[in-house]
Amino acid sequence: MSIPETQVGSQPGAPQATPAASNAGEGGAAATAPLSAHTAMQPAPHPRHAWLNPALVLAVVAVLAVMGVAWNTLSRLQDMELQLARRIGEFDVAGREARTAARDANAILSDLTARLSALENRAQEAQSQQLALAAMYQELARSQDERVVADIEQTLLLAQQQLRLAGNVRAALIALEAAEARLTRLGKPQFSNLQEAIGRDIARLKLLPAADIAGINARLDVLVQNVDKLKLETDLAPAEPAAQPPAGGDRWQRLWRETWIELRQLVRVRRVDKTDPALLAPEQAWFLRENLKLRLLAARLAMLNRDEDTFRNDLAIAQDWVQRHFNAQDGLTKSMLASLRELAAFPVAQQEADLTDSIKALRGMRVDSEGGAG
Repeated sequence: MSIPETQVGSQPGAPQATPAASNAGEGGAAATAPLSAHTAMQPAPHPRHAWLNPALVLAVVAVLAVMGVAWNTLSRLQDMELQLARRIGEFDVAGREARTAARDANAILSDLTARLSALENRAQEAQSQQLALAAMYQELARSQDERVVADIEQTLLLAQQQLRLAGNVRAALIALEAAEARLTRLGKPQFSNLQEAIGRDIARLKLLPAADIAGINARLDVLVQNVDKLKLETDLAPAEPAAQPPAGGDRWQRLWRETWIELRQLVRVRRVDKTDPALLAPEQAWFLRENLKLRLLAARLAMLNRDEDTFRNDLAIAQDWVQRHFNAQDGLTKSMLASLRELAAFPVAQQEADLTDSIKALRGMRVDSEGGAG
């Protein structure tokens, strides 16, 4: 940046040119005079136009570009940080879900392992049972006759069990008919006695009267349900509503009639057929009804067990309780007494319901076979 000439010459402390020097340098001054004059004629740049300097503009543009790049880079970094944080959060959620799934998988694996162990134990037990059954079968399969005898014996024992425990004559007949059909198919003479004994047992079972177990059971259930509806011997009849005094008459007559009606309500007369009716408190009446129910249930259990003596004894006790403690004039009491008498007459035990001939013939044939083998 150039400084005007006039300002240079007017600076304080500048050396003054001497005349000699002026004269000596006159020729040189003549040469430099045109340059100084041209310089003095050029105007000095104004400070307001200093920003138009290209270098300064370039510098500003460069700074702005750098700032833009930095801002863009910062924005991208922030976006990347946000994406990274979101991805980390997603990874955390996925990790928790994976851990949860792993725990569930471990629990399922433990459960499956326990079940597999249980199945292995069952398989070992089944294998042991199979080996035992195979050994038993090999032992029973020494000969065809021995196997047939063993099978028929098992069938007869099951039929005998059905007769004695459940009184199931039909099941026993089915078992005996199956054994007879098998012996008929074999057609061996050594089984003739056994086949005849089974035929006799079949004929005897078909002649036995069948006990109506279902009907007796239903009637006992109805009796148990009606126990709470029975009226005790000491229960009073419902009180009649007080009669209204007739209208009319003088005041004394009306007073006398009202007094007479009140006196009639104080005393009640009821016919009792028994000389010593049992007076029971409410608690005792409740226990009486419950014990009567238990007695009827015991009779049903005896019926199912084919215990005819116990069945009849329980019904007799129940009939005695009803006659002693409940109102004999009531219709429900009469109906229950009639039902108890009818049930006591029903047969519940199977007479001669056994397989004595068949089992005896089977054991005799086994003894003969063992003696022949010996």
